[in-house]
This record gives sequence, C-alpha cells and structure tokens, in this order.
Amino acid sequence: MDLEQIQKLCREVEKKSGKGSIFMIGKESNMQIPRWSTCIEALDGLIGGGMPQGRIIEIFGPESSGKTSLVYWLMSLHKLGLYIPIEGTYDEDRALQIGVRKKQMIVHRANYGEEAMNDIIKFAKAGIPIIALDSVPACQPKEDIDKIEKDAQNEARIGGVARLFSKTLPSIVRTCEETGTTLILVNQVRAKMDAMLFGEKDDTPGGRAIKFYSSIRIKVARRSWIEIPNKNPAVSSQSEKVGIIMKAKVVKSKVSNPFGEAELPFFFDRGFVSFDDVNPIRKELMKKRKEEFGT
Repeated sequence: MDLEQIQKLCREVEKKSGKGSIFMIGKESNMQIPRWSTCIEALDGLIGGGMPQGRIIEIFGPESSGKTSLVYWLMSLHKLGLYIPIEGTYDEDRALQIGVRKKQMIVHRANYGEEAMNDIIKFAKAGIPIIALDSVPACQPKEDIDKIEKDAQNEARIGGVARLFSKTLPSIVRTCEETGTTLILVNQVRAKMDAMLFGEKDDTPGGRAIKFYSSIRIKVARRSWIEIPNKNPAVSSQSEKVGIIMKAKVVKSKVSNPFGEAELPFFFDRGFVSFDDVNPIRKELMKKRKEEFGT
C-alpha cells in the first residue's frame, strides 16, 4: 500500500470537489447529522433524536391515518415552509387549528408533477427549511394529464410518476443536503399485487427511487379514535370523535435504528399531545360541549 500516493489522491479529490468532499472517519467533526425536534417526544425517540436536516422523509399510510395533519404539525415548527397540496385537499382551518401560524407556510397548488418537482428544487436552493409534497400519487406528468384532458378514453402511461421521481430525486437529494432543506413526501398505500402469504401485503406508489433516497420512511395508521359523549342533538351518534391515536412505525432509517413503533395521541383542534394530557383534554372538551349545547 502506497500511503503517500493515497494521500496525494485525497488532496486532488478535495481540490477538485471542495473542502469536506473527502475525509478520514473521526477527523471531520462537522459531518454530524443536524436534526430538528418534532416536539413529539415518542416520535423523536423513534428517529434518533429528531428529523435529520437536509434529508428526504417519506410519511405514508392509508386514508384518514393522520398523514396530512402530521405534515401541518411539522410545518408549524419552522419559521417558513413550502406546502404543495398537489392532490387539492388543502384545509386552511385545519392547518391553523394544528398550529400553523399566518405567513408561516407558503401553499403552492402545482398543476402537474414536473411543476411540483421543479419548484421543490428552486425553493430548496433558496434554503427554505422544510418542503412537503402532498401527495406522491397525484404527481402525474404533464403529458399524462394532457392526454386525459384531451380525451378521457386515453390511458396514462404505466409508471409515469415513478419515472418522474427516478429522474428528479438525485438532483433534489444533492440540493437538500447542500442547503439543509428537509423534504417530506406524503404517500399512500395500495394492495401489493404480488404479495406472498407471509410478509408485507401493501406497497407505496412512486417506484423504488423514493424508497431508496429516503433517509427515513414512517408508516402511520389510525390505532383508535379518541371520543367524548355526543351532546349535539342534531347528531344521532352516541359519541363524538375528537382525535385519534396514531401508530407510527419506522420501516426504514439511515440515521437511527429502524422498525421502532410508537403511539401518538392527536386531537383535531390542537395537534399532538402526550398520553398524560389525553384525559384532561377530553374533560375540557366535554365541559365545553355541555356549555355549548346545555345538556
């Protein structure tokens, strides 16, 4: 082994690619992964102490599992963020209830997938702290959208969304790492076509690139409802649903131990809380409903 030649090669690489592009393990103190807290103690514990800054995070799960609500909560923790509700389900009242403040979140309704991906790159280059894309399956390429709008009998190309992400994610990963932008990709689940008797029975749209480039993949589901007695005479149900217990599972992590699970209480009118706060909040809401409806 020619140590002198290796050291010379290292100097050449650093000169060409910039300081910090090559280093000896244990010698470069600035390579620690910066993180920001989710302000959800159990979730921070699952992912190694907080969300990794400058990385891609995928949050996926079935409908009504709290994915978008979790995104609003994460957005509320930053000075400014970009939210791209390309599937057209933005709810400003819900975002404000969960904690997003006015002028804290830029909402951009992209018309097609390429527009969303291009704007992610532009805003990431500008150094915005957090970007959320909601959701992956809605990022249809412009060509496919134009075909359907021209004639509904036309069929979109198979794998159009997957090709788009495969093409753009490498550039997005580099940009986010350079500027420290955290990108949240919201995804859905669908039945796995070739599912075996044992193993996973569902999959996520968008192809393999999202799975590969994501530093953390969090699967969320509704574990149970948080309910209080119904006091509204106009509603026939015996109970009122005021929140959910969300189950979060880390199915992939490059920055912490994977496969950890936690349950996260969430109230629709205020966001995530600790289990110690669930009963006091329920009592507060029951008192409020009694005063409101007089029963």
